Amino acid sequence: MKVRIVLLFLAIIFGIAAVIGVMIYLNNIRSSMEKESELVSVLVASQEISKETKVSDILKSNSVETKEIPKKYLVEGALNSLDSYTDYIAKVDIGKGEQLTPDKFGKIEDLRISFTVPDGFIAISIPYDIVRGVSNLINPGDKVNVIATFTPAEDDLVLFNKDIVTQSLLNINESAAGSTGAAETTSSEPSSSWFLTDEVMDESNYIVFPQTKILLWNVEVLYIGSKIATDTGEEAESKSSTSKIKADAGEEISTLTLAVTPEQAEKLVFSEEMGKVWLTLLPADGIDEKETPGRTYLNIIEE
Repeated sequence: MKVRIVLLFLAIIFGIAAVIGVMIYLNNIRSSMEKESELVSVLVASQEISKETKVSDILKSNSVETKEIPKKYLVEGALNSLDSYTDYIAKVDIGKGEQLTPDKFGKIEDLRISFTVPDGFIAISIPYDIVRGVSNLINPGDKVNVIATFTPAEDDLVLFNKDIVTQSLLNINESAAGSTGAAETTSSEPSSSWFLTDEVMDESNYIVFPQTKILLWNVEVLYIGSKIATDTGEEAESKSSTSKIKADAGEEISTLTLAVTPEQAEKLVFSEEMGKVWLTLLPADGIDEKETPGRTYLNIIEE
């Protein structure tokens, strides 16, 4: 009888202990779930943010937003404000929806230039878009050719060689003098000072516009950068009505930095200001440079 009472008593105790254990376990799970489901505020990118974009531009373009997310999804060190980072820039590309952390930003003065300008060359940047920039396939270290198209403001324009024009003016003066003076002798042979028709029509003696021509060969790409436009209609550096690239607020303006000689820099800037510039991506070792005729309406259908 006593044994039964003891066993019954032990069973009651173990049952109570089991119930208490289950209750404690369930409470722990509930607390853990409540903790994980607790919402916290965090800054996330509302659009793609490119490397080296200033934090001030990021804020102006509303490229970040505050979101409430479960605490269990919070990235370690995630930021909920950029107020103390206004003089920083993005060190890396930041994807849309990505949480912002301190390691993604750095002070401008602490970031070194990631390229070295070769001896005898200078670095110059030009704006480009996805079409004229080979679908954004160009990377630092690549080689490119620069092609420019020049179009006059009005109708098609033909510019003759300076020697042709000068000689023509001299011929006009000679003709005028001959008509008022000694016209005793006439000859069916043209004056030796006149250019022959074939020479005048030689393509090397004139320039026809519009014209497209490869201007620079095997140019090394030093760097690729970008910025986010903060105002509607903001432009890249070029002021030419034909080459400038406009961007709406929040839209990216891409730039390409090239290593060129001073003479090439003059050509490149003139082309950006007065025409349209296209880039072609070359093999790693570049290609052999050769003279090309350029293309106009006169030879566009030639092989």
